Formats: sequence, C-alpha cells, structure tokens
Amino acid sequence: MSFLSRLTGDTSPAETVPSEFRDPDDPRILYKLSTRAKRISLKVRPSDREVAVIVPGPRAIAKAKQFARDNADWINVQLETLPAPMPFEHGQPILIRGLDYTLINPAEMGGNSRGRPKINHMRREVIVPSPDQESLAGRVRRLLIRDAREELEAATHHYAAMLGKRVSKVSVRDQSSRWGSCITRGGEGQISYSWRLICAPAFVLDYVAAHECGHLIEANHSQAFWDVVDSICDDVKPAKKWLNKHGAKLHAVGATF
Repeated sequence: MSFLSRLTGDTSPAETVPSEFRDPDDPRILYKLSTRAKRISLKVRPSDREVAVIVPGPRAIAKAKQFARDNADWINVQLETLPAPMPFEHGQPILIRGLDYTLINPAEMGGNSRGRPKINHMRREVIVPSPDQESLAGRVRRLLIRDAREELEAATHHYAAMLGKRVSKVSVRDQSSRWGSCITRGGEGQISYSWRLICAPAFVLDYVAAHECGHLIEANHSQAFWDVVDSICDDVKPAKKWLNKHGAKLHAVGATF
C-alpha cells in the first residue's frame, strides 16, 4: 500500500514513509516528519514559496493533512502576501543592494550572447549575455554569488580582525533557513552565508558579517554575544529590523512562481 494512502486515514506502521513529501492535492504544502516534534505545526518557507507541515511521526500523517485543510485560509493568506517573485528574465526587476535594478540580456535586443556578466550601478542594470533563458538564470545566479563572495569576504575579515580573530574559510551558498552560520575549528572560524545578502542594503550585509564574527567570541546568542556585535557594528537594530520586514523579498529574487 502506498504511503500516500495514509493521508486518507491508514496509519499502519508496516510501510516505510519518506521523511518529507508533498500534498497530492496542493503542491505548495510539504509534509516533513520530525522525530523531535511534539505536535503538528505549520511553517512558512519564503525561500521555496511553500508551507511546511511538521509532523510528529508517521501515525500523525492523516491528522496533519486534516490540520492543513483546517488552516487552508491561513496558508493561502501567508503565501499570497509573499513579495512578488523576481524571475531571472530579460527586462525583469532584480534586487541589488536593496535597490531595484533591471536584468538585461543583450541577445534579446540583437546583441551578443557572449561576454562577461557585469553590474552597472550607474544605470542600475544587471547585464548578462546569454543565448537562452535556461542558461541566463544560471549565469545571473553565478554573478550574484561572485559579487556576494567578494563583499562578504571583505566584511568578514574586517570584523574578524577587529575582534583579533581569524577566519580561514568564507563560503557563499543558497541557504534557505538562515543568513549565515559560523563554526570554529582549531581556533579559526569557518563562516557560511546566503548569497542573497548581496540583494540587501550594504548595512544589512555588514551586520550579518559582524553577527557571524561575533560567534568567534561567543558561540551563542547571550547578552555577552550581543555586546560583542554591538562593539563592532553600529547598525545592529536597523539591520535586524530590515531583515524582519524585508527578508522575504530577498527570497523572491530568482523565484519563478
């Protein structure tokens, strides 16, 4: 019997159930089984423009689906109020450093489909030559990752030096659950960031770098940690406020639906 049949009420434990799967009636809903969860809960995931239903074990799957049905109005409101997607398409807006730029593919205007992608800050244009839409999206993403890495490496080493610490590795990837993370090994830090920070204002990117460097001193979020961050960054409160208000907009960059 297929595990999907359990969504109709069969809770037999004999069959292995995937750790996560989509609702067959609404692909915007993702069920995630958790051994640590105590109850069924809903979590909006702006990065994927979906809602995760946290399920405390296979026996709760049928109840979880009913819970999602009962909260359908709430789910619709949460997803409908997400910022409009900014697909990587010619002529579409793209958020860079907190400002709206326009994505330009010269090939769409009879120009060359080859050449190095670049950002023209004077004209607020992201110029990415590409022969087709599929490769355009990949090239835009790589350009943003490249710029994000340059900015975040500079900010990270700056704040680490202020604290008398050293960061041996700075990684930039597509993190969906956090803007940054820090681990220490052998007395040196290794910090990872979301490339989407290049879409935020400079003071927000700087704050996240200072925040992660603060963990080189305090590996927690105690008052001692915030004192460290405050000692090297003047924009903690406005940056946190900006992320709370506009963070979902960063996840809209590159989204297609």
